[in-house]
Amino acid sequence: MENKIDQYQVVSKIDSGGMATVYKGIQPSLNRTVAIKVLHQQFSEDPQFVKRFTRESLIIARLTHPNIIHVIDRGIMENGMPYFVMDFVEGTDVAKIIKQAGHTVNQKLEIMVQVCKALSYAHKNGVIHRDIKPANILIDLEGNALVADFGIAHLFHENVPDNLQMTSENLIMGTLAYMSPEQKTGDRQITHSSDLYSLGVVMFELFTGLKPLGQFKKPFDLNPNLPQGLDSIILHCLQPEISDRPASADSIRETLLGILQGAHIQASKRKKATQGVQKMEDIFTLLDIIKETKYGTVYLFRHKENLKLMVVKRYNLPMGGLKSANLLKDLKHPNIVEILGVSGHQSNYIIVMEYVGGGSLADRMLVPHACQDALKIIEGVCQGLAFAHNNQIVHGNLRPTNILFTDSGKVKITDFGLNEHYALDPDKANWFNTCSQPSSMQADIFAVGAILYKLLVGHIPVLKGKSFVPHPAFSGIPSDVQQLVIRLLSQDQATRFQSADQVVAEIHKIQTAFETELDETVMFDSSSMLTNMETSANDIETKISRNKNWRILFLLTLLVVTALIYFFVACPEAF
Repeated sequence: MENKIDQYQVVSKIDSGGMATVYKGIQPSLNRTVAIKVLHQQFSEDPQFVKRFTRESLIIARLTHPNIIHVIDRGIMENGMPYFVMDFVEGTDVAKIIKQAGHTVNQKLEIMVQVCKALSYAHKNGVIHRDIKPANILIDLEGNALVADFGIAHLFHENVPDNLQMTSENLIMGTLAYMSPEQKTGDRQITHSSDLYSLGVVMFELFTGLKPLGQFKKPFDLNPNLPQGLDSIILHCLQPEISDRPASADSIRETLLGILQGAHIQASKRKKATQGVQKMEDIFTLLDIIKETKYGTVYLFRHKENLKLMVVKRYNLPMGGLKSANLLKDLKHPNIVEILGVSGHQSNYIIVMEYVGGGSLADRMLVPHACQDALKIIEGVCQGLAFAHNNQIVHGNLRPTNILFTDSGKVKITDFGLNEHYALDPDKANWFNTCSQPSSMQADIFAVGAILYKLLVGHIPVLKGKSFVPHPAFSGIPSDVQQLVIRLLSQDQATRFQSADQVVAEIHKIQTAFETELDETVMFDSSSMLTNMETSANDIETKISRNKNWRILFLLTLLVVTALIYFFVACPEAF
């Protein structure tokens, strides 16, 4: 390998496998260490692969999560060999941890929790890893787990020549033990559940030291020191049938957190979580710290008796939201996160709310959404807003991060009345607010438009003065949806929708028109099919009629020939 790959300086070779070689390199422009994965020559010889690499690597590069190795750059070298440039991680990986002693069960559980978070984020954006294995889970010097090669395996598993699959031990034998049954046979569609099966194999090996091959023993039989519940979740992941496995990476994460019971959290942070709340530790178990910022901390707790999960948000700055939380505590709506309790004062308070396990909308915006999917999400948001507005509660800071999803996909809004974080940071702009208007119902409606626009085209709206400058992709959206977005984003409050109820009504109108159009299309197709069937029936009838006539003619001819033969035999003198 030459000393440079485009702008990157190659320092040394890290590893080589059946699909790629990884180098340690330097990015001169930022003077930072990077990892460069160069795919092998055979891939560059497949034009379909190169085309797919160019398209799908853009999606891979957009994956931004603290537990996923970030792809900084990608390209194709002069000799045609594709490459990825990624963050360089100093540390170890799970493959080495399996072979070494020293990591406790709780440390291993924490690693798997972080892997679940990475998988959850990717799966919600439609990205399947396809090659979850110990070597692809890196651990940095601070103990953080980072999943590598996210989505990259998808680029080549369908492009590798058959002879290479059969002869390259690194390519197949290195990953075959971690593949789901559907990946091995190729007889079923690969889904996020395939990653969950592979995760089960990794957990089995991590906690027992062995791979689950053939008629394997249960993990607990191999390691009786495993905590209660771990054996079950591992075996749940390893079910041959997709429908028998866990529903999501989130459900696995919640189970693992329940087993950990907060053991991975520093004692000082555990103490802070329950500080100032009487009998908190007696009633609830701290499972995880969901988020920690300078504004406050978000905790995940579980009730010790009914095992119900709940979220506690502790704010240590006057961030607002206290008044709205107190109002919502006595109100309930299916599209608003339920407030269970409020305590404290404006500068130091906690809000206890229901746990919503499907993550936020911000986790699902990697690529644009289909029109109907985007409208369904916004419909739920506006139904929640309409209820709040009718009770004189303004959100004031609506954005994808505070639009959540239940496990079944229902939309729920949270964080009503919180101050805009960006207001405290002059270097950042809030693109989901007009910024020129105070918190109001009208500002909430503008935020809805900004979110819908980003859902549809994948970009934030651009405003020049009072004019909205659409992205080229906007022209591909149906005209009635375009008009909806334009009205939502209008700088003229008289033109903008006056209430969230109006937005819901307009969405229903668009959806009805779409369904009518779809029904007409189906009816047209059905009518065409019926016409074709009638035509085919007529053709068949004609053929049958022709065949019938032909058979009659044939029988008559046969009778005549038979009669002549009989007559010839009986009266030869006549001839």
